[in-house]
Amino acid sequence: MVKKFIKQEVEEMDNPERVQQLERIDQLRELGVGDEIKLPQLVVVGDQSSGKSSLLEGLTGLPFPVASELCTRFATQIVFRRSKSPEETITVSIIPAANSGEAHKQKLGKFTTTMPDLTVESFGKLLNDAAVCMGLPGVGDDVEHLEKRFSDDVLKIQISGPKQHQLSFVDVPGLFHNPTKYQTVQDSAIIRSLIESYVQDPRTIIMAVMDSRNNLANQEVFRIAKAADPAGLRTVGIMTKLDALQDGDEPAAIKIAQNQVEKLMHGWYCVRNRSTMEINAGVTIEGRHQKEKGFFRTPPWNVLDNNRVGISSLKASLGRLLSAHVAKEFPEISKEIDSQFNRLSEEHAQLGDPRQTPHEHLQFLIKLTTIYQQEVEKAMKGQYAKKGLHRSKLRMHIKSASEEFNAKMCTKGCTLAWRNTDEMYSDFETQERTRAAARAAFGQSASGNAAQRQPDSTGLNDHQTIDDVDMDSEGESDSEPDDQHIYKVISTLYNTSRGTELPGFVNPLLFETLFEQQTRNWRSIAEDYITRVINHIWACSNYVLKTIVYDKGIRINIRARVDAEMTESMAYARDELDRLLHDECTGPLTTTNHYFADNLAKFRAERIAAGLKRRGYVDGQMGQINFAQLTAVAHLSNEASAVHDIHDALKAYYKVALKRFIDNVVVQVVERSLLGSYGPLKVFTPEWVGRLKQEDLAAIAAEDFATSNSRSELTLQIARLEEARRICTGKA
Repeated sequence: MVKKFIKQEVEEMDNPERVQQLERIDQLRELGVGDEIKLPQLVVVGDQSSGKSSLLEGLTGLPFPVASELCTRFATQIVFRRSKSPEETITVSIIPAANSGEAHKQKLGKFTTTMPDLTVESFGKLLNDAAVCMGLPGVGDDVEHLEKRFSDDVLKIQISGPKQHQLSFVDVPGLFHNPTKYQTVQDSAIIRSLIESYVQDPRTIIMAVMDSRNNLANQEVFRIAKAADPAGLRTVGIMTKLDALQDGDEPAAIKIAQNQVEKLMHGWYCVRNRSTMEINAGVTIEGRHQKEKGFFRTPPWNVLDNNRVGISSLKASLGRLLSAHVAKEFPEISKEIDSQFNRLSEEHAQLGDPRQTPHEHLQFLIKLTTIYQQEVEKAMKGQYAKKGLHRSKLRMHIKSASEEFNAKMCTKGCTLAWRNTDEMYSDFETQERTRAAARAAFGQSASGNAAQRQPDSTGLNDHQTIDDVDMDSEGESDSEPDDQHIYKVISTLYNTSRGTELPGFVNPLLFETLFEQQTRNWRSIAEDYITRVINHIWACSNYVLKTIVYDKGIRINIRARVDAEMTESMAYARDELDRLLHDECTGPLTTTNHYFADNLAKFRAERIAAGLKRRGYVDGQMGQINFAQLTAVAHLSNEASAVHDIHDALKAYYKVALKRFIDNVVVQVVERSLLGSYGPLKVFTPEWVGRLKQEDLAAIAAEDFATSNSRSELTLQIARLEEARRICTGKA
């Protein structure tokens, strides 16, 4: 029954799909992908005195050297493959490390040979020749002053034959504890680090070889394995030298072998290797297998599970374990290769095309500026790829800033609050006299201490426009200090600016003076708006440049030359704002907009209606009319009439000028000067590149050695991963 079960497992191990996966993993390893993608593998670790070499000899049938004074300075991969050839062959080659130069790869590629078998002498020579080919010292060379003590190259020994089962494992140099002239303290530290690098790989099955004569807790290799695999999920224990135990030590060894002491998921296996005496006596590998079978049939070892003793059972179990391990990991490895390929391809694309010659510099920058302008155009047209309030959404941010600018100009633009048409100058005079009398009665200073109410700071709601804003609502006359009331300011200027005009008429220059005072807030509000727009332009430009230029050095070079021209363009926009402010606020008041006359007529009509209401007249009321009262409504004092006319005319013109100024700032300063054809975002263009001198092109775009080297390395890695993808899909 047991033999039938083993036969089924061996057949499963050798099924075509599993064999194909194992072969593909070996191909990936030879390709050098193992440095980038962890590959499933069996790794043999142990002390030099643990019987590891004898174990390998039993597994492979090869005469591994067991001289303790030698130190192997590279890893060895041993591969078993079933072949249709009736004869067994041994093929030896060297797998170059992934970071090997082309010359070294070519040199190692020549180190390949196929032979029917290996003797002790020929195998020793083979190992020595491989070391020299890798650039390591050979037998008899000085090892105390080595520039290269160990190699990342891997010696591959493939054994093919009709009776072989699919299996491969890696042997790493053995740990040693007593330094010699051939094995230094430095060597010991390097070997330990090498072993740790292998066993810490989560896809490595650890074949930990234990000398059963030594206490398990004292064996260094198990401390290393346990540190890397605390739960024992990836460790296979292999006990050697059971035939050399002292009498009485057998029960303890049997408990370990039965997985009762150090419990491992894959359990323990026991082997009996050739002793030195047997080797000297000429016991062959076949003789070794016979002695091993006899050993485990005798007490006390015959209590152990037959499937866990002997080199044949171990080899079959390792084959099944590796086969299952590869089958489990292979789909994920394929995904990782694809992911790594895509990531490195993206990194390679980020570096752009090579930039070594003047022509390449020019082509690179033209391509860059073309992409930059395409992205900027999308940002200005509102074609967004990002969500939320991302800085790349230039049009969205500028629209928001423009709406806030409009609202602030409407509610905070005028210096003094305009008055409603039902607020008469005579009412203000009466209130002023009343306050003056109160101050005199209580001995207060002329300035008073009445609470001051600032104009309302609320902006437009979602449905308001400039025409909907009540420009008379910003403060009430009875809550403002006298010197801040617009009627008081108009009255004072009216009286102090009188010239040769007839009584009741107004000096024309008075309107310009008053309008200039009323628009003093326009500059700060408009400048704040332009600053916000400029900040959004900088943010968008920086984002686009960072998105399309991954090399920070190139971005710095571009910014160093482009920023000055962008700043100059922005300065022109600010100059344009200055011109608009000068034309609107300090020049002659002029308009052909009928809106001015319509508003003025409206305000005058409202004042007459308000005066009639004060005298008890109600719209639509039937009754007698007192013409004297009607005449009194229209005829005020010269000063009162002038104040009303000045206020209403100025207010009507202010509304027209405010609309015009807001639109002009948005259209002329923002849309034309900042976002137009000559704006800062149109500086970095292919035309700009075309004006650069050859030395400027090189200063901006020439790549340094690090970039060139990175591109070369990425090109090799991508080519390797591309081949790996073909291997995984069976297209190689």
